Amino acid sequence: MRALMYLGTRQMEMQEVSEPGVTPGHVVLKVGAASICGSDLHGFLGKSAKRVPPLIMGHEFTGEVVDRGHGVDKLSIGNRVTINPILSCGRCEECLRGRTSICPHRTVIGIEHPGAFANYVSVPAESCFMLPDHVGDLEGSMVESLSNALHIFDRSLHGFIKSVAVIGAGTQGLLALQVARHIGATRIAVTDMVSSRLALASTLGATHAIDVSADDPVDAVLDMTDGRGVDLAVEAVGHTATQEQAVRMLRQGGEAVLLGLGAEAPMAIDGVAMVNRELVVRGSYAYTSLDFAYSLELISSGKIDVASMVVSRDLEQGPGIFEKLVDDPGDLIKVALVPGSAARAM
Repeated sequence: MRALMYLGTRQMEMQEVSEPGVTPGHVVLKVGAASICGSDLHGFLGKSAKRVPPLIMGHEFTGEVVDRGHGVDKLSIGNRVTINPILSCGRCEECLRGRTSICPHRTVIGIEHPGAFANYVSVPAESCFMLPDHVGDLEGSMVESLSNALHIFDRSLHGFIKSVAVIGAGTQGLLALQVARHIGATRIAVTDMVSSRLALASTLGATHAIDVSADDPVDAVLDMTDGRGVDLAVEAVGHTATQEQAVRMLRQGGEAVLLGLGAEAPMAIDGVAMVNRELVVRGSYAYTSLDFAYSLELISSGKIDVASMVVSRDLEQGPGIFEKLVDDPGDLIKVALVPGSAARAM
């Protein structure tokens, strides 16, 4: 079969590799679509210690069951599924608390196990979620991404969120925006420097689209809230400066959630302000199976729009797509690699 192999920093190559064999408790999937995550791009740039070459990356994907191993009785040949790629132990203290995303023994398909930038992939049957017939492969490959955004809001401020600032209008930022709108936030600011992304943010429900090349984002967010600051700030870029901006945008008792990867240095925190204003700053890593199931439900019901931000490209174009996404993404927000399929127009 054909696979996109990560061989080292900025080295991606299409190769012929052996098809995965079927093992007990697992199914072999014919890959439908596999979206490229920002963390895959960090791996491509040599910034992810977890991704050790040679490796087939790809953890956001759909597929059709073509073979199943012993003990698999809830899936049939021909079923279409999307996959939760996080394989937690289910026995440690964090798993027993329901915080499976931070299981210290977790492994991830596309990192510790061969991923879906290939024609076929083997996955545990228990990681598969059935796709409704009306949900296409591109939309199904976005379930994992949306799960990250849902996880942010599941743990934030007990649901009392009326104003939100989202820093960065990439995939995670635009999904966080939509979740904020879904839970009833009435003032939602999105910051970016790419006009097409800000235009899409407005279409998806942002009440304030802030061009950081023209306006100071912190001042603009404070203006939006009459100087009060927002209940929740989501940092979806992964730079020290934007992390610090997120904290400065908060109201008294507000919460900043750091989601973006790749900050070049530790952020500075004003300890006095943290205490006096009772601020919360935390990270958000991945999602739980409940988040994943709810994500699929929201996409299936049409309550969250993922189709407007993802386009497909043929798997064989993979090396060039990775180069473009890190060097000159232009209007591209999310790209899904599709084996043997004609690319969908932007």
